[in-house]
Amino acid sequence: MLVYTGTMKTVIDLDDELLERARRELGTKSKKDTIHAALRMVAERSERMDGIRELLSIDRDWTGLLEDDKTPGGRRDAA
Repeated sequence: MLVYTGTMKTVIDLDDELLERARRELGTKSKKDTIHAALRMVAERSERMDGIRELLSIDRDWTGLLEDDKTPGGRRDAA
């Protein structure tokens, strides 16, 4: 009897340089974590776009938004 667990093993050829660039960008440690994070990012893209559209629909002057978000002492957060 086969039971589907939600995961599957797949053998694919990967571009090592592209995978390394994605790993650094995503802050992941392993190939598996990098691929899962990249797939998750793509799968959730439409939800992020909906959120952006909703924010853009708000009638607000967005000018100076970053300048308004300062830490005490006038220094901006590096993050």
